[in-house]
Amino acid sequence: MTDSELISEVNGRGYAVISAPVPTDDPFEAHRRVAERLGLPDAYTPLLYRDAEVRAAVGQAGPYNQIPRDAASVQPWSETPAQHFHVDGLLEPLGGIKTTILHCLTQAHSGGGTELFFSCDAFTDLSAAHEAAAQSLLHPEALTRFATISEAAPTRLRATGPAFGWVDGTLLTRFSDGPTETWNTAENPALQKALDYLRGPALENHRVQIRLEPGDMLIFRNDRVSHRGLGHQNGSQPRRLTRSMYSSAPTSRR
Repeated sequence: MTDSELISEVNGRGYAVISAPVPTDDPFEAHRRVAERLGLPDAYTPLLYRDAEVRAAVGQAGPYNQIPRDAASVQPWSETPAQHFHVDGLLEPLGGIKTTILHCLTQAHSGGGTELFFSCDAFTDLSAAHEAAAQSLLHPEALTRFATISEAAPTRLRATGPAFGWVDGTLLTRFSDGPTETWNTAENPALQKALDYLRGPALENHRVQIRLEPGDMLIFRNDRVSHRGLGHQNGSQPRRLTRSMYSSAPTSRR
């Protein structure tokens, strides 16, 4: 696949899967090479990981991270539950992180896929069927996301904003729906109808599951596609991914 074809696939379909050899030394060199192909700037450090308290708790200070953070603590043949749908960048405003790259180093014994939810496409369908419900997702206080990494974080590290919105004429999403999210349904009654649709019928038509093998790399538009890691059973070695995030979308170099 040429660079222009890769860029077109990520921006058009919302994601692409390519092969990038598992590194033997620097685990993030493959990220830098692919980011250059995509015309992306330097990897972006999310606002959450710029916080001193959070950095001390998780040991992350830069723009790259490994999943799980501490692979040595994962017991052989242990079970890892599925995540909830989210976009990367818990504290970022709408569209703050536009591109995410995941690179598979080792895969689980069973399970371990990544599920993409094309939430912007789901919003478009909802708009056609229930305009008021769709409009509720655009409310500036529709969705609050908050950190739970430390005791002080839930009251301090919070970000409230719309779940969807248009930026420069493009529909973007920050749809996330798990234990670190609160939906303002009390003051926005139509929002519950929107959530019922997004949590139910929309998933039937707007999701895909991808299971990366070692050396596979998943690139997706984080500002247009929500995602989650699926449950898995680790083998003698844990499932390991590396991740980098970017504040720009892929673009052809001029």
